[in-house]
Amino acid sequence: MAVSKNKERAPAGARGGSRSRGKPPGKAGGNRQLWAVVLFASAVFFLCVALIKGSNIWSALHNFMFGIFGVCAYIWPFLLGYVAIICALDHSGTKVGNKIWESALMLVFIGAAIDIFSQPKGSKGFFAYISGQYSQGMVKNGGGFLGAVLGYPLGSLFGKTGAGIIIILLIFVLLMFITGTTLIALFKTIWKPVKHIEKTAKRRQERYAEEEAQQQRKPQFAIDLPTGYENEFEPYKQESKPEKISDKQKHLIDAYRSEEIITGRTKKSESKKKNAPVDVPLDEIISKAGTTLPDEVAYTPKKGKLSSSEQAAIAAEIRQTAGIRVDSADAGAYRYPPVSLLDKPKKPSGANVSEELKSNAARLVETLRSFGVETRIIDISRGPAVTRYELQPSAGVKISKITNLADDIALNLATAGVRIEAPIPNKAAVGIEVPNKITSVVNMRDLLESSQFLASKSRLSVALGKDIAGNVTLADIAKMPHVLIAGATGSGKSVCINSIIISLLYKASPEEVKLLMIDPKVVELGIYNGIPHLLVPVVTDPRKAAGALGWAVTEMLKRYKLFADANVRDLKAYNRLCERKDGMEKLPEIVIIIDELADLMMAAPNEVEDSICRLAQMARAAGMHLVIATQRPSVDVITGIIKANIPSRIAFAVSSQVDSRTILDMGGADKLLGKGDMLFSPVGSAKPVRVQGCFVSDKEVESVVEFVKGREQRQQYDEEIMEEIEKQAVAEKGAKRGAGADETDTGDEMLPQAVECVVEAGQASTSLLQRKLKLGYARAARIMDEMEQRGIIGPFEGAKPRQVLLSRQQWLEMRARND
Repeated sequence: MAVSKNKERAPAGARGGSRSRGKPPGKAGGNRQLWAVVLFASAVFFLCVALIKGSNIWSALHNFMFGIFGVCAYIWPFLLGYVAIICALDHSGTKVGNKIWESALMLVFIGAAIDIFSQPKGSKGFFAYISGQYSQGMVKNGGGFLGAVLGYPLGSLFGKTGAGIIIILLIFVLLMFITGTTLIALFKTIWKPVKHIEKTAKRRQERYAEEEAQQQRKPQFAIDLPTGYENEFEPYKQESKPEKISDKQKHLIDAYRSEEIITGRTKKSESKKKNAPVDVPLDEIISKAGTTLPDEVAYTPKKGKLSSSEQAAIAAEIRQTAGIRVDSADAGAYRYPPVSLLDKPKKPSGANVSEELKSNAARLVETLRSFGVETRIIDISRGPAVTRYELQPSAGVKISKITNLADDIALNLATAGVRIEAPIPNKAAVGIEVPNKITSVVNMRDLLESSQFLASKSRLSVALGKDIAGNVTLADIAKMPHVLIAGATGSGKSVCINSIIISLLYKASPEEVKLLMIDPKVVELGIYNGIPHLLVPVVTDPRKAAGALGWAVTEMLKRYKLFADANVRDLKAYNRLCERKDGMEKLPEIVIIIDELADLMMAAPNEVEDSICRLAQMARAAGMHLVIATQRPSVDVITGIIKANIPSRIAFAVSSQVDSRTILDMGGADKLLGKGDMLFSPVGSAKPVRVQGCFVSDKEVESVVEFVKGREQRQQYDEEIMEEIEKQAVAEKGAKRGAGADETDTGDEMLPQAVECVVEAGQASTSLLQRKLKLGYARAARIMDEMEQRGIIGPFEGAKPRQVLLSRQQWLEMRARND
């Protein structure tokens, strides 16, 4: 029965326990929130009473509150607010009444402290003193009635000093109770920053000791090392001994390292070379690159008529501005064109481009970082159409990782395409060239008025444009000594040729430089007919073009014979000899300009190629130079022999990387923008230079040509040269007709089929002809010998098949002419 009673009572007890543990917590939680609201409202009420004096009952409450608490009346509302927040947030079961009494007691202790340290006790009695303090509290002075009740006995018993120590300790103990803080937690909070400082100092000492030990262990070599040797091994020092770092020390060490990076001053860096590279802020780099586009030069025309002396002075100034030699003896022979004939540069928008530069720089670094390539911007160069961002990769980063990301960079920058120059010559950096959103036009007049063009002494100096840094780019044809210009249609070749010719007209007189122009397209160079620099009218017939090149070869040989007779080596020495001796006539330099090589190669490939190669190999010392342009940069036009003898090249925009390699022997031209954007590779340069070509309009060309022609519109050409060109052309035409017709009309009747066979196969052999044409060995061997004599196939190479020297297109053109 007892057991059964216990079993029966247990559930009852459990139910009773569940009621005692389940219901009160919900009720207590609701009471705490209610207390929080009441206390918060009380805090707001007492704060308003303390701040607002009011009238009637409100004024009485105001005076009573300050009489009781003194200046602590301002603290009481905040203590109540703190208790309200504790009640709303604390779920540990802390009693609200205890917190209120603790806050009230804290207010009394603070009032007593104010009373002890501020009010002299004198000889007043207890009641008189507290009555006086009540009156003082009403005027907001002292600790009030409650402060005097506790402060007077403490001051009387222990004196001012002892009472002050006691009241401060009481405030400290009560503050610990109110906040719930323990002594251990307090000491940990105080000791934590001290411990961190101690660990940081110890860490620095260990690092300096390790660096000095590694410096002493560095191997000594028996050779003189460059000054930058030490820094080459710094990245490996940090990786050789990785140190373990606790989680608590990570933020301190990161802050320490960031401080070193920002300030750039450590014991190691101060003890080593002072010229180590320093990170330059991006804003400073952008300011150096130029954040605004250049404004137009102010020009104020002078009104009214000018006197004759003023006109002469202006004419002399114009000649001097154009870099032209003013010679009174030759003034009537050739009138140098003034730069006023060219258009002044249009005023740009003047827009600030710093935001564009900063945005692109940040995107570049972030894009490369997203692919695991850490870089930093070290310089920015803004050109007329393209901006180059120079990036320095971190140690261990391969250049190929950057160059392979060209398309990804273009995608992130939202641009048509980027060109990567890796590395930049004479710099430890990679250049990423990004098209500008706001482009500027390079005017011809800007270049002719530049100090570089004025200071150039060569009469064959020509203005090409401005490079990626905005500097004027000139070229001396005499030093090239020949140049090949190639690019797709509309990329800027014709404008480049016009700028070269205009530069020569501004720089040299007809007695110094002569021009021989060949224009199979008829319409490009015909405007220059009539200028005194031309030897003959512009040659437009491809048949005569081969004759003109043949005359150039003959003239070159004549000049070398004159040099040999005069015992000189080149044209400059010969002309200096002519100045010292009477009866000798100076020889002008000759520039041969061919506007479209592809058409000449189709009309007379062998003759044109032979003449160009002979001139390119030998004409430099004779003062004869080639400027060849073509819009079809293929291997059958720009042959290997022509490329080998013309070292200077200018590549405009092309459609494929194959065409770029045909021109420059490297890619890059396929990334150009067009409209004058070029890659200029002069002789001796390691890598081509990107240049924005200058623009010269048809109107400017007409103005300069009309001025150069002068009043005498009819130009007297050299009749002997014209007759020689005609003879060369007629003879060349007969030779072509005989050679071309005989190739198929004479010899073995199976020769055309044999040529067709070897051209299709790409190689030639006797066994091939035997199999394809079903010939015997003797006849096939004779046909092979005949094709070798005619230059269709190469010589015998043992067991290897012979090389076919004739392309299919050339063979079809040959058959078409013969038909």
